[in-house]
Amino acid sequence: MNLTSTIFALFLALVTLTYYFFPQKKRWYVLLVSSYIFYAYASVKAFLYLVPTTVEVFLFARWMQNINNRYNEKLKAVTDKGEKKELKAACKTEKKKVLTLSLIITIGILCVLKYTNFICENAASIINIFKTGFHFSTINFFVPLGLSFYTFSAAGYLFDIYNSKYEAEKSFPKFALFISYFPSIIQGPINRNNLLRSELFEKEHNFSLTNTQFALQRILWGFLKKLIIADRAEIVVSYIFDSYAMLPWFTVLFGLFMYAIELYADFAGGMDIALGVSELFGVKLQENFRQPYFASSVGDFWRRWHITLGAWMKDYIFYPFSLSKPMTNLSKWLSVKSRHLSRVVPACLGNILIFLIVGIWHGAQWHFIFWGLYQGLIIAISTLLEPLYQRLIAFFHVNVKSPGWKIFRIIRTFLIILLGYIVDEISDMKDVVGMTKQLFSFTNFSLIKNFAPDTLSIVIVLAFTAVWFIISLYKEKTGLSIREKIASFPLVIRWTLYIALILCVPYFEAKYSAGFMYANF
Repeated sequence: MNLTSTIFALFLALVTLTYYFFPQKKRWYVLLVSSYIFYAYASVKAFLYLVPTTVEVFLFARWMQNINNRYNEKLKAVTDKGEKKELKAACKTEKKKVLTLSLIITIGILCVLKYTNFICENAASIINIFKTGFHFSTINFFVPLGLSFYTFSAAGYLFDIYNSKYEAEKSFPKFALFISYFPSIIQGPINRNNLLRSELFEKEHNFSLTNTQFALQRILWGFLKKLIIADRAEIVVSYIFDSYAMLPWFTVLFGLFMYAIELYADFAGGMDIALGVSELFGVKLQENFRQPYFASSVGDFWRRWHITLGAWMKDYIFYPFSLSKPMTNLSKWLSVKSRHLSRVVPACLGNILIFLIVGIWHGAQWHFIFWGLYQGLIIAISTLLEPLYQRLIAFFHVNVKSPGWKIFRIIRTFLIILLGYIVDEISDMKDVVGMTKQLFSFTNFSLIKNFAPDTLSIVIVLAFTAVWFIISLYKEKTGLSIREKIASFPLVIRWTLYIALILCVPYFEAKYSAGFMYANF
């Protein structure tokens, strides 16, 4: 059920009416049933993965909670510090065994479905170096909708219960809603149980005309980003990426610029729709974007782009790895040689690791892995060379607070991200090399002849992107919500903008709409 389809609009209207018809304390049941209907509409087969994963994670989390409760009772009767320490260590060891088994099952399903063919194909390639004639037959696994998103939500929940961040959910239906909540299951955001549980079960969800208007505005804004900007930009991007060898460098650069717009509009548009849909029920999901193209460094970019994935990686991969015993020992060893290296090397290695995982998470293809390593290495190298940067800034007397310096850093970061998009979008590494060479062939200034994409689409994309840029600039400078700003306008101006937004989507949308990019993950 595509989030931009008519059938979804009808489904959403029915769910919203039913939701507010039910008593306050029973409304979450409507969301649970609706989430399962939504998922079943996509594929009944998907339940063969979603439901068992939900049951398995729920039971293992309760198991860890029971271990924790049992040892807490024992600790109450103990006064000796040494004995308390032993009990805590025993509790941690017992919980770790349960956590490990649960993660093997939970993440193992994801790995088998998404990466078996990739691993076997590459293993076969290595074996055939010795001309063995070994052949691997591809297995056509069924990959359920939103597999990566609900798996990461489930894994994060298991880590939180292991670390006693909060108590495991006692109600299976409530936990099932956390895993399957339909606004976020297709492409995120990656939910945290304690935050979503607070929104779903601890808040009153009374109907509010203002909140409904705000939610519908956000959904419409998401439609505009996806159906007008992203889908029209895709026409231009496809042509330039397919024909890069025949185009001058500045056209290739323009193609990368259009891809940056397409990717951002596609993903951010999907997020606007998901968050707007959830707001209809009075449930606020975590924001996933914060003006990423205004970032002043690659690290800053990733604190603004896909925020919930970055936070997940930071909490469950980066910190445990960087603070692990091997990294602590490495830091101590480096402290003899360099205080700076001892401080930053564990973090650099942690960043390379998490971006390697992020690359693999995006898909079982080498270009995603190289793209992830590219991002991680840029951040690691920047961190390592920070003292050198500071000396150069001091030597050239750069005013780091000046607008010019800030604009320079934003443009520099954007160009670095653009270069990475070549590896992100193109799967054939020969084409990656070829397009990169073409991008830096500055001797080619020939004009474009018979440029296939229609000029109107380019004009429409750039015009709506300019509006989006102005709104983003306003949010970046003020931190205020554009919806609240519009709501403060006089009635005539306010409704003129609302009607314009409503009419823009069907009038300017692309004839063909591709699915959301991140729904494939």
